Amino acid sequence: MLVNTAIASKLYGGQVAQFDRSYYDGLAVTFSFNYDTSAPVSPSEIDSKISYWQTITKKDIWPWVFINRILGVDDSQKNPYTTGPYFHRIQGADLEDTAGALKDFLRVWESSVRAARDSHVPGIVVDLEFYNYYKEYDLAELARLVGKKPQEAINLLENIGGRMADMAAEQYPDATLWFLFTGLGNPPKPSADHQQYLLSPSYVALGLLDEIKNRHFRLKVISGGEVGLGYCHPSLAQFQQQIQDRAASFAPYLQRYAGILELGGTMTVWKDPASKSDWLKQPDCGPSPSATVEDLQPYLELLLKSYRYNWIYCGGDGYDAFQAESASRFDAMIAKAEANVLGTSVH
Repeated sequence: MLVNTAIASKLYGGQVAQFDRSYYDGLAVTFSFNYDTSAPVSPSEIDSKISYWQTITKKDIWPWVFINRILGVDDSQKNPYTTGPYFHRIQGADLEDTAGALKDFLRVWESSVRAARDSHVPGIVVDLEFYNYYKEYDLAELARLVGKKPQEAINLLENIGGRMADMAAEQYPDATLWFLFTGLGNPPKPSADHQQYLLSPSYVALGLLDEIKNRHFRLKVISGGEVGLGYCHPSLAQFQQQIQDRAASFAPYLQRYAGILELGGTMTVWKDPASKSDWLKQPDCGPSPSATVEDLQPYLELLLKSYRYNWIYCGGDGYDAFQAESASRFDAMIAKAEANVLGTSVH
């Protein structure tokens, strides 16, 4: 799956046609982007867009949903996308729908799942990133801001996940819910109250998984690896070790949610050192010995051998997947990687 922040209102036929020529199987498209504060999108609006794109490509268009809709604002982040009144009326996070943001998020969620069913695509993409307020990954900090005890905050987060599962099962019983991350494989960390908790959004994932298990829903959940696996690695050997370590850390959850939860993989790609943006120069990605996209082929092959569900994050960096001149070099690498893994020839 290609993940390149494709926004439905800005996605045009020519871009979809270029995507159709790629070696991806699917594309994540948001109909209500991470900082959207407009009226929740309806199923018919999503259906009409996907229906048009399906005249251009037979590949899967996955609606992409963001939980950031329910987050308040940390003004110290100086995020230009959060200056309006919508997010500022939320204290910490709208876990009890005091500000109406939770209701809006759940409407977007329900519409997206229903549209996926209508469009006969496997499911939806779920993004639990707290774009508005990263400090609230700390459960104790989130609890403090919403005026709850930590366990009360956990219960509210898990309840949201449970409602998401109920809605998904009602609208699309066989949907695949592809989370870009769940954080479940990460060990609990000391928090502001000196207790240890998982990342706050992980409790949403747990609530959803528990509801699926307890209600015997047919829904499937993919944990995509943004947290725990990451986008880039200093060596192929380190990447292999991290895949093994991740499998071990997830083992209790894979056992508890057998038949429901599956691990997926992710990585990013870049054209050459000069095209690397600021975040690719940070410690996680800066030490990579892979200078060019061609050097990244062994990493993609390892990913494809390790997981059934994989997504490439395209954050720019000399790669515009919707422009032929930019995409051709990356498509060629992806084609060769797939051919080597599958034992086929490049078409």
